[in-house]
Amino acid sequence: MSRIAIVDDSRLIRAFVAGVLRAQGHETVEVEPTSLFEVLKVLRETPVALLVVDFIMPECPGESLVRACREDVALRDLPILVVSAHRDELSLMRMKQMGISGFLFKPVDASALAAKVAEALAG
Repeated sequence: MSRIAIVDDSRLIRAFVAGVLRAQGHETVEVEPTSLFEVLKVLRETPVALLVVDFIMPECPGESLVRACREDVALRDLPILVVSAHRDELSLMRMKQMGISGFLFKPVDASALAAKVAEALAG
């Protein structure tokens, strides 16, 4: 199946998402968002088919990460699935304008996650 990177400041959320994706047959790369620079470095060094990213993270805001990926030649076409506990329609609209592949609200439902991932990977 596919290798998928998970970037979330919550270790529990990263583990949950990784578990759901591994159960679907995917390989996962859990990335602790210590800084935008470090996350981008991991994404450049470890090719992935999809990025699942939390929207609100103190050291590496999801919107900044999405923007940086879209500006990076190596990452600009990477499908990105954004996950957030905040139901901010303006932010969602900005994310869609940046070309995200999908959006899920927390708490994340395992079947909804699997469906969104399949949809994002299908293009």
